[in-house]
Amino acid sequence: MRAALRTAGVDVQPGGSLDFADPWGNHVQVVGYADVQYAKTPEALRAVGAADVEKSAAALREMREKGLA
Repeated sequence: MRAALRTAGVDVQPGGSLDFADPWGNHVQVVGYADVQYAKTPEALRAVGAADVEKSAAALREMREKGLA
């Protein structure tokens, strides 16, 4: 994603979080679903093509700590 943004002329940092501004000035942050701490229903995951994506160990731990898993 970072390489594609650079190719398109978007100013992104070489590493770390992938944050940038869209052409209208909105802040956009790209994150991998495996690292996101919230859960989606199986139907929602299928709708966005992410039915087979699994959470990272860190995200699962954080969800358990928050009583979400």
